[in-house]
Amino acid sequence: MNIAMKEGMDEAKKLIQNLKIQSMPPEIYQLDELMLAEKPNMNQIANLLSKNPEILGEFLSLANKILQKTEDDLILEALAAVNLLGLQEIQRLFISCYLQKNLPVSDVDFKLIKNSTRSGIAAAELSYWVPEIGRTEAYFIAFLQDVGAIYMMRHDPENYAEQFLNLQLSNPVTAYQAELDHYHTAHSFVGSLVARRWHLGDLLCKSLLLHHYDSLEAVQNYDAKVAKMVALIQVSNVLVYRQFSDHYETHEQKQVFDHAVEFLALQPNAIEAASAALKKWGYDDHVHKASH
Repeated sequence: MNIAMKEGMDEAKKLIQNLKIQSMPPEIYQLDELMLAEKPNMNQIANLLSKNPEILGEFLSLANKILQKTEDDLILEALAAVNLLGLQEIQRLFISCYLQKNLPVSDVDFKLIKNSTRSGIAAAELSYWVPEIGRTEAYFIAFLQDVGAIYMMRHDPENYAEQFLNLQLSNPVTAYQAELDHYHTAHSFVGSLVARRWHLGDLLCKSLLLHHYDSLEAVQNYDAKVAKMVALIQVSNVLVYRQFSDHYETHEQKQVFDHAVEFLALQPNAIEAASAALKKWGYDDHVHKASH
C-alpha cells in the first residue's frame, strides 16, 4: 500500500470532523457498567436489554441462530439469552442489532450492511476452524468491516460508491489502492477511527484498519490474531461474492481467497460449511440472523 499509515489516519481524522458520527445508545454504556461489576447481576442485564423492544427482538433472533436453537427450543426472553451467552457475546450481538437498525440512511447503505452481514455469517461459521477467534467475535468484526464506507459515502455521496467501493467487491486490492490514491485515506482508516470512538476494542479497530491488506504475513508480524481475523474477512467476502453475485470471480479475488485459505489452513469442509450457512441464512430478509 502506497499511503503511509500516519497520512491515512491524519486524513481520516480530518474527514470525520465534518461528519456526524452516531453515538452508541445509552444502553451500551449501562451494559458496560453492569458487566464490570464484581458480580454482574443477570436480571439487571436482562432488564436493560428489554428496554428497547425492537432491538430486543432482533437480539433474540440473532442469539437463537448463534446457539443453533431449533424451532421448538427458541430463546424468547432476554434473561434466557443472558444465562446462555457470555457477557461479551451479549454486548457484541446487541451492538450489531443496534447498528444494523440505525446506521443505514440510504438504499446504498442498506445494500452495504446486507453484504457485510452476509460476510459476518460466513466468518462466524469459519471461526470454528480458527483458534482464538470466537463466533460472535468473527461475526461482529466482519459485520463492521465496511462501517467506514458508510461515512465515506456521506463524505462524497456523488462518487464514492460507484467509483471506488463497488469495484472493491471484485478487485479488493487494486480498487482499494485506487481509493487510497484518490482520497489519501480510505474507509479502513475511517472505520477504525469510528470503532475507537465507540470503544469497540483493539482487535476490531486493527482488523478494520487492515482488512484489505494484501500481505497477511506482514499483518501477522504486527499482530497474529489480527492477521487471522483479516484472513477470515477476506475468505468470507469472496464466499459472499460467489453466492450472491451474478458476475464471474476475478483473478484478483481468487488470489486473495487462496492466500487467505492457505494462511488459515482451512480445509474444504470448512469452506463447504460456510457456503452452506450463506445459502441457509443469506437470503433471509433479516440477514442479521447469524449462522449459528
